[in-house]
Amino acid sequence: MNSNTHSDLAMPVEAKTLLFQVALDQSYNSVVITDANTQNDGPHIIYANPSFEKMTGYALCELIGRSPKILQGPLTDQRVIEEMRLCIQSGKFFEGSTINYNKNGSPYNVEWSISPIKDQSGVIQHFISVQKNITALIAVQQERSLLAKALNDSPDCVMITDIQNKIIFVNTGFEQLTGYGQDEVLGKEPSFLWGYTSSEIASDNSDPQVFGMHFKSQAPNLRKDGAVFYVDQSIAKIQDDAGNVTHYVSFSKDSTDRLKQELELKDLASRDALTGLLNRRSGEQLLKQYDDMKQPPNNMLCLIMLDIDNFKKINDTFGHVVGDQVLKASSQLLKNEARITDSVIRWGGEEFLIVVPNSTLKATLKFAERIRNSFELKDDSMVGVVTASFGVAQMQYGESTASLLNRADKALYKAKLEGRNCVKSAK
Repeated sequence: MNSNTHSDLAMPVEAKTLLFQVALDQSYNSVVITDANTQNDGPHIIYANPSFEKMTGYALCELIGRSPKILQGPLTDQRVIEEMRLCIQSGKFFEGSTINYNKNGSPYNVEWSISPIKDQSGVIQHFISVQKNITALIAVQQERSLLAKALNDSPDCVMITDIQNKIIFVNTGFEQLTGYGQDEVLGKEPSFLWGYTSSEIASDNSDPQVFGMHFKSQAPNLRKDGAVFYVDQSIAKIQDDAGNVTHYVSFSKDSTDRLKQELELKDLASRDALTGLLNRRSGEQLLKQYDDMKQPPNNMLCLIMLDIDNFKKINDTFGHVVGDQVLKASSQLLKNEARITDSVIRWGGEEFLIVVPNSTLKATLKFAERIRNSFELKDDSMVGVVTASFGVAQMQYGESTASLLNRADKALYKAKLEGRNCVKSAK
């Protein structure tokens, strides 16, 4: 059995001292030890490790016996120095940062901590300071601060997301446009502005990294107060040094007013100037969409072609101004009677077309009869009773809309031949 006591195994003082010397010499951080003299220009340096020599530019022989004050200069914060002086005089731990100067007179940012070293009786014998040059860190922080200020000063809406599509930064432009503060959106996916989730978007877009993870241009977004807004957007990838995508940055401009104006102009171009109904060109484009679909489900598409009876006589008798009033009144009647899914078109002159989707021939005939009856019951203040004739047709399997339109027109012609003010269906 080993009879050595704990004291026998203790490391000799000389060995401990050598170990500490080696540890300090090889320390990554700069270490300087001073005596405890706080009078005059004290304390004085009694040890500095190679890292401290490298940071300050002074050799050890130039530091021994001198005060650390040699590192101070015009930009050194004297308030920090005074706080440090009071701390070490009272034997307290100190931690702070300021600007020091190396041997060549170049400033650097230093962060340091100072601890008192006491003897067994509690009397301070030395001070040890562990220091770190944080100039590069300060520069990065300043660059980030400058970048954040530049982004916040930008009139654009700026948003940065990480690779998991979580928002990590938004600027003041985003806050002003959306009504959400930064603290309300950090960690969320941008899709919360769309009213549906990114999983719902994924099925509609082939590249989720471009579309499914960010604002959708020309698609409605919702402000915090529920108001709709639109944006024009560009998205850039942020890559690391290895070329891996780490973030996405989105720049968006509010395009709500411009898009609204474009839609208004487009709507004007698609509308008949007199009646406000869709014009013939828009009607033809609408019918083409059904052709492009190849075949509406269950052939549930009907057309109603109608013509105001004896309209030429109305114009000849009462003039074109009254004739225009009759057209306007007739158009309003058709809009009032039509369902929200129906499309009412001024096909030309006194002729109108109603596109009736998801309806059978029987139901559409009843619909046309109801409109006919509404015409008959309404008296014009100048003309009196104005009637209309109707032709109705339902799309057949494999039929084009041109053929369907032709059959509806033939049914209308049949209604006129049989005395007008009636509804006829196509064969």
